[in-house]
Amino acid sequence: MEKKLKIKTSDSKLINGTFVATKQKTNTLVVFVHGFTGNRNVRLIYNGAKFFTKKGFDTFRFDLYGKNKGSRRFRDTKISLHGEDITIVLKYFRKKYKNIYVVGHSYGGTSLLFTDQSIIDGFVFWDASYVESTENNTAGMRYSKELDAYILGGGVETVIGKEFVEELKNFSDCGELIKKINKPVLFVTAGKKGNSKAGKKYFIKANNPKKLINIKTANHNFDNWNDEETLFRETYGWLRKVTSD
Repeated sequence: MEKKLKIKTSDSKLINGTFVATKQKTNTLVVFVHGFTGNRNVRLIYNGAKFFTKKGFDTFRFDLYGKNKGSRRFRDTKISLHGEDITIVLKYFRKKYKNIYVVGHSYGGTSLLFTDQSIIDGFVFWDASYVESTENNTAGMRYSKELDAYILGGGVETVIGKEFVEELKNFSDCGELIKKINKPVLFVTAGKKGNSKAGKKYFIKANNPKKLINIKTANHNFDNWNDEETLFRETYGWLRKVTSD
């Protein structure tokens, strides 16, 4: 069963998402968080939700920003605000499920560091971005006086709001943030060209129970068919283990 949901934030914005219930009754929900400039229907998030629903988990995927009426606009967001909105989503479902797990890809993983862990039973970081407390975080972002915003990219440019960039310039080291999480954590990294080094940094600083998996042939988006399947299988196996412990 697929159902479109609108969840109101504390500042009266609307979070648009898609809830899918598995055919068999379950007490477990997996919530998927997309990465930088993404949405709930990017391939990895869409296919991930489909995979886990077939495996017997209810799933929810949603847009951190979008063009729908009442939605946040990307230019007006920042990573810590994403964390607050993820928390609102989790609170919406908390009373309905015994187990709630969150899966974040890329900056979606980084955003999980700003959630309320008291309502989360386990964290999964898919090649999550690791931000350190340095201005190098904003390399490649140039300020446009005309737009009063930052521009990222060349052929296809992305307009980034000043709050997003200023937060990155003054970001707490992700290693210090992961130390504050005391729930089971899984880090899955992509080959040598993804955030594999970032995953190792996270893993070293994270509390037990924890696990680190590197899919050697994968790129950051796990575009290869086999790599995507491996990502889902490894994540599923870990969630099953955490649920049964």
